[in-house]
Amino acid sequence: MTRMTRRRRWPLLGALALATGLAACGGGGGVSKSDFVVKADGACGAGNGALAAVAKPTNLPELATAAGTIATTVDGQAESLRQLDPPDEDKAVVTVVIGALAEVSGPARSLQDAAGKNDDAVTARAANDLKAKVDAAAAQAQAYGLTICGADMQAPITTVFEGSRTVLKAVFVARAEALCIAANKKVDALPEPTSFASLGRLLASYVPIEEKLFEDIEALAKPAGDEATVADMLAAQDQVIAKDKELLAAAKARNEAGFDRLNEEEATLVTAANAKFDAYGLRNCGTLGQF
Repeated sequence: MTRMTRRRRWPLLGALALATGLAACGGGGGVSKSDFVVKADGACGAGNGALAAVAKPTNLPELATAAGTIATTVDGQAESLRQLDPPDEDKAVVTVVIGALAEVSGPARSLQDAAGKNDDAVTARAANDLKAKVDAAAAQAQAYGLTICGADMQAPITTVFEGSRTVLKAVFVARAEALCIAANKKVDALPEPTSFASLGRLLASYVPIEEKLFEDIEALAKPAGDEATVADMLAAQDQVIAKDKELLAAAKARNEAGFDRLNEEEATLVTAANAKFDAYGLRNCGTLGQF
């Protein structure tokens, strides 16, 4: 009896090549990066339309409402993006992109709460944090190739941030001007000097009023985005105060020659400081003031 042997069935080379090619394509349901980008940007589109419809806030209640819209919209966008399947090789980076986007809602909710409570200091901090988060999220999204989930989201949120700056500046200016008006009245009530000695007594009363005024202004909540401008303005006034203290020392020492020299130096400093205060809208702290 002849023994039959089974013949090994070798796969066709073409089939092997096809299988190898499919394995090399990766997973993610076969989705490509370009397809994912289209779907992701589409998921952000409706939300960005809602953000674009938000008007620039002109007061704290409007700012609170706008911030609430940002938080709700961003939460929805992040959740929609989490439902999409990215390419397997991009899952880690997409997770980072979505995480950066989701982080925008936190400061937006803080801004909503602070503006609703008329808390200037917390409102300013939250506004700055919101701007930093949305800029970071836009950069991450754009680096991956997203646009609607990046720059198109960044622009309307930046408009809300600029609105917060305008609103907080108006509050800051009103409060600082009120402080300067009150301090000016105190200086106006001081007796006019009739001698070098009485000039020294005037300065001894004037300098503490001046110092307290600008300490109180320094303590006010700074408008979001204007911190450097306000700091520069107050630094210019610090130079004036330092020179006024030198004038007081010269008056106490009855050093009239030194006093005259210092007085000329102080005039230059006052002119520079007044220009900064006037430019920021604080004329009662500047050219209309006594400081």
